[in-house]
Amino acid sequence: MRTSLRAGGMSGVIMAALVGIAAGESLLIEAESFRDHGGWKLDTQFVDIMGSPYLLAHGLGRPVADAVTEITVPRPGTYRVFVRTKDWVARWKAPGQPGRFQLLINGKPLPETFGTKGAEWFWHDGGTVELTDTQVTLRLHDLTGFDGRCDAILLTTDRDFVPPNDTEVLPRWRRELLGLPEKPVEKTGYDLVVIGGGYSGLGAAISAARMGCKVSLIQDRPVLGGNGSSEVRVWAQGLIRRGRFPRIGEIVEEL
Repeated sequence: MRTSLRAGGMSGVIMAALVGIAAGESLLIEAESFRDHGGWKLDTQFVDIMGSPYLLAHGLGRPVADAVTEITVPRPGTYRVFVRTKDWVARWKAPGQPGRFQLLINGKPLPETFGTKGAEWFWHDGGTVELTDTQVTLRLHDLTGFDGRCDAILLTTDRDFVPPNDTEVLPRWRRELLGLPEKPVEKTGYDLVVIGGGYSGLGAAISAARMGCKVSLIQDRPVLGGNGSSEVRVWAQGLIRRGRFPRIGEIVEEL
């Protein structure tokens, strides 16, 4: 029986689950579960497609600070390493591989450089590493500052195991390791549900709440404001209190 463990969710807590029928032990580390993201940004915009957020090294040409976390492997030994990533310019056959980064295990970089292959997300084989202790430190080390991407890391003692990448298989496999249900938990009892914390979403949610509605505002970014937030910085230039709508924009002005 393969014993698979995971480090998933924003808390980064490692949990275990028994899956599959094969020899070996596997540890899945979701990139978003890293204890310290360093200069890497958590990108959530493709969760509906990928089934998971990922870390993005958006440094505008300057390498960002390392993302760091600590994990506990089942036992010392030889582990094969996979990193789920891609060369984000490969679809245009552009040269240069701008999203290059390294994975450091206990301070030592793997010989393989990641972000150098694949027009689509895939499990980049990083070779093997010998672990002499169960306590392990992982670092994502950006080399370029040009949007390297890391979705997840897999360590496995089964040298023949290749993690699934098929879109029909991968989501279920990840859900099993993360202990997530196939169907989202249903929440009821709201008068209004607003999706997105941009200017319009904030205005709608606050206005409805002031009128006595029970409101749920759903936001998947670390800051509010949408394109006008500190993440994107497309500052608002619209006019308020105009024409037949003398109160339009007042809530945004408050914010």
